[in-house]
Amino acid sequence: MTRCLVVYASKYGSTREVAQAIADGLGADLAAAGSYPDVRPYDLVVLGSPIYGGDYREAMIKFVRTKKSALSKRMIAAFITAAADWKIDPGLTGDEDELLFTQDEYAQGLAQMAGGETLSFKGFGGRLIPEDLDASDFEMLSWFYRWLMREPLRGFDLIDLPEASLWGTELREMVGIQEES
Repeated sequence: MTRCLVVYASKYGSTREVAQAIADGLGADLAAAGSYPDVRPYDLVVLGSPIYGGDYREAMIKFVRTKKSALSKRMIAAFITAAADWKIDPGLTGDEDELLFTQDEYAQGLAQMAGGETLSFKGFGGRLIPEDLDASDFEMLSWFYRWLMREPLRGFDLIDLPEASLWGTELREMVGIQEES
């Protein structure tokens, strides 16, 4: 029987919610990256992180570095959540910009950082509630929106839990896990 684990890093809870929906669709165990779960009993490890300031959460980076040897022997899938919804590089002029990464490219990078056989990767929108942000995140995201998005920072909810659950189901099919009767 194929065993699956979804490991996530989350600061404000959005990535945790997406990870739970993926785990539900996949029929996987769920663990926070900061708890450094043992990945050796699992065949597939799904990694999830939000993107802050153009990078993954530090807890995810530390988890991957610490577990790299074991992760490199597993099937890997990865997802990210982002405080914007971009599927193509928006560029500063509205054209594609090779200096910017799409959501899927960030997710692919996370999978590749882990090593192992990359099974799948996916970018998801996130949720942003400006009044919940700490001062550092508020300042960084305000700058990001003024510079890249050319608009002021405002709240939104781009989380699509049914889409996350569906991706979990697709991962289930990719690894050949049958529905339990």
